[in-house]
Amino acid sequence: MSQRYKYGMRFYEFATTKPKKPRKPQKPMTPAQSMVAAKKRQVELAKQALQSVKDQQKRRKEAERTRQISYIEPLPKSAS
Repeated sequence: MSQRYKYGMRFYEFATTKPKKPRKPQKPMTPAQSMVAAKKRQVELAKQALQSVKDQQKRRKEAERTRQISYIEPLPKSAS
């Protein structure tokens, strides 16, 4: 074995062969916890929907602005 590979494994092999711990099963939620979790999911979905509408309005406004600018700017005169 050469001096270069004294230990047999390279650093990236250590990083990729690390065993993963098994996930512990979650306990079932109580009805109150379930309701709170459902409300949190609803709030998150509502926030995402609001953000997507805002983004869509921004894109529409920007497209309208560029369209208006193209009408306002005079066409370049041809050099003859």
